[in-house]
Parts: sequence; structure tokens; C-alpha cells
Amino acid sequence: MQSSNQPPRRKRSSRLTLALMGAAGTAALAGCGQSSPPQDTLSDINFSEPKAYQNIDECVADELYTRTACEAAFTAAVEAVPRFDSLEACEQVHGEGACEPPPQSAQQGQGGSWFGPALMGYMVGNMMANRNGARVQSLYQEPVYRTRQNRGDWNAASSSASSRVDQRNQAFRSSVMQSNQRATQRSGFGSRSSARGGFGS
Repeated sequence: MQSSNQPPRRKRSSRLTLALMGAAGTAALAGCGQSSPPQDTLSDINFSEPKAYQNIDECVADELYTRTACEAAFTAAVEAVPRFDSLEACEQVHGEGACEPPPQSAQQGQGGSWFGPALMGYMVGNMMANRNGARVQSLYQEPVYRTRQNRGDWNAASSSASSRVDQRNQAFRSSVMQSNQRATQRSGFGSRSSARGGFGS
């Protein structure tokens, strides 16, 4: 049994499962005396207002996303639920009766047993951005789950999930801006080094 003072074990989380996430702000490092390769960057990032659904069928019925997209978002939302090594550790954080084991498929996919707050539904939204001058978009999602505070109330739980989405979207946008700034600085450094020539010239 896990000690009550030991932090819960967390596995890989897909908080913002964006196909573009890995490309956000990516830039090749320009060495001294070398020109910079083309950069792969995002700009003009916008997030649509996420919508909350209690299950996949409800998502499909809303006719905003295909069934494939609704199912993929649900799977990613299940993977993003906070995870604990024991039921006791989970209930210590989220409250008595608030936790349960995951679906069998999710448990097998992660190679072991774990517990998390009961999943009540999930939120789905769109991220739109310019990627190297081309307009692109991708889905993001967030699990809606029971906690000590919401006590299983759907409105309270979805409101809390919406707040988490807002915080992460802001953090993602800020991270992209910082990456773009670093890429610009590195590119400028390489260009200036090339202009000055080699040591002793």
C-alpha cells in the first residue's frame, strides 16, 4: 500500500493532444559561422471554446466532430486522468468514493493497474494556427472527472475542466511565443557570425 505522504505516481499525460504540439516553436540551432536552416514555427494561435460531453455518442450527436474524432478525443481524455498507485492514494486527494479503476482497455495499454477519479465525461475543442504560413487546425481535449470539490456534480465538474483548459491553452501559447523568440535570436546570432567571418580573418 502506498504511503499517504508519498506523491502519487503519474504516467504520461496527453493534456493537449495536438498533432502540432511537437512542431510548436521548433527551430534548428544555428552554430557560429553557419547559416540557419528553415524554421518550423506556429503563429496566430487561437482556441475554440471547448464543449463538454458525457460520452462519445453525445459528442457525435452534436455534429461538430466525426465519430472517429470523438472516439480519439475520448481515448486521449482517459489517458489524461490523474493516476494513482492505489485506491487509498486517489481518495486521499479526490475524496472518499470519488475514485475507480480505469476501463480494462486503458489499463492494459499502460501495462499495469492504477486508480483515478471517476471519469464523468470530456471536453473537446479546436486549435487553429498558422504553421509556416499555412493555416492548420487540430483537436484538443480534457477529461471531466469527479473531485472532492464537485462531489460528482456535472456542472461543477465541467466548469473546473474548462478552467484547466484555459490555463493550459494560455501556457501553450506562451511557450510557443518563447520558442519563436529563441529561434529568432539563434538565427540572428548565426547570421551575424557568418557576416564577421572566421577567427583571425
